[in-house]
Amino acid sequence: MNHPKPFAVSSAVPRFPRRARTLGWSLLALAAAGCGASDSASPSTPAERTQALAALPTSCLEIRTAQPGAPDGYYVLYVAGDVTASWTAYCHDMAGTPKEYLALPRKEPGSNFSQYTAGDASPGTDVRTTYYQLRIDPTTLRVDTADQTFATSTGELTHSPDIVTSMPYGVAMTCGGGLGVGRIDLRGTPFTVDAEAFGVGGASRSGAAVSSEEGQVVDLSGDGFCGWVGLVGSYNPYNQQGGTLQLHYRGGDRPATCQDIRTARPGSQDGQYALFVNKDPLKRWTAWCHDMAGTPKEYLSLVHTEDGANFAQYTAGGNSPGTDVRTRYTRVRLNPVTLAVDTRDPTFATSAGALKHMNKEPVTSMTYAAAMGCSRTGLANVDLRGTPFSVPMGAIARFGPSSEPSWWAFHDNNQVVEMHGYGGCGWVGPQGSYNPFNQNGALLPLVYTAPLP
Repeated sequence: MNHPKPFAVSSAVPRFPRRARTLGWSLLALAAAGCGASDSASPSTPAERTQALAALPTSCLEIRTAQPGAPDGYYVLYVAGDVTASWTAYCHDMAGTPKEYLALPRKEPGSNFSQYTAGDASPGTDVRTTYYQLRIDPTTLRVDTADQTFATSTGELTHSPDIVTSMPYGVAMTCGGGLGVGRIDLRGTPFTVDAEAFGVGGASRSGAAVSSEEGQVVDLSGDGFCGWVGLVGSYNPYNQQGGTLQLHYRGGDRPATCQDIRTARPGSQDGQYALFVNKDPLKRWTAWCHDMAGTPKEYLSLVHTEDGANFAQYTAGGNSPGTDVRTRYTRVRLNPVTLAVDTRDPTFATSAGALKHMNKEPVTSMTYAAAMGCSRTGLANVDLRGTPFSVPMGAIARFGPSSEPSWWAFHDNNQVVEMHGYGGCGWVGPQGSYNPFNQNGALLPLVYTAPLP
């Protein structure tokens, strides 16, 4: 069964300038096709339009607000209003509720399709849906994989008791009839996708999502009875049973590391700089770049450094005599690629106290996010409020002998972790830690949660 799209999409995606010449009340080149909401013909080659805008447009609604009467067509939008993060959107239903679609330049057979391979328990003909444009949220860069406004489908089969006539984007499915296949191809756009966004589902399931072309192409293969490869957590992903697929903007002039900054600006001094996780304009964070004249290193500045925040303590007493060892952190070393904190790095930390672990090993400092005690209760606090990072559940655990009374608690959307470590000797700290004092630390993974307010 065919599912015609209301607009046929031209095989050529227009090229637009990636940057505006000036900011503020500047003249931006906006490209728009001259087709209306009821036009079923292919959009003509986009005509360039010039319109004064107060800022770089991030949505089709902003374009319509600045240019009432703007027709459906191709326009240049900017992720988060970033002049270096432009992309070509197809603005649909501009006379009603404007919606953004990402045009897919690769339209040759075998590109950007999902297929349910018919046979065995799902008789009929292979159901293949080919996508030409994707419904995308311009703020989050998430694709609605169920939207088939700009897609065509062929074939029909029975997935008892359902009749299947179309497939959401990014799915390969079968029910014993042969391998299900699919492909995502974002080449020609500034976006990438993580293969980890896809997983296997169904009965007797197997398959894979294989990434290539620097994350712009993902080949899907799904097998089972019935089984599929699709978005993680998806169930029977056929017809309009889709979900949201996260895309990432790549390229631009957004530095991901302090080395990127030094390369672009030789002679840069140690100090605060804006970095972007994976160069994603939606994932900005403020880093302290250290040793810029040597080997640049990234540190996350901790906003809360008052007493009781961002410290680690080994409480003295019992089998570890001496005075409490407390280390307070004002910055922590953060890997800008993996987002893991090196808890061993004391560059921006101060320590007080001294004791002997098990009455033998001298202890003069504690690694970040570790609470330890030897017949006493150790204390620690992680406080990431004011940064765009949080600690994932499961990153903290209890270790050491006789540590049963130990506990830890997450607060403030997992940006605060309180830790109490007890035992003989026992501790609470990052997974994999062992005797987390002096420089015996483990990596603490963080996750990017939201932009700074």
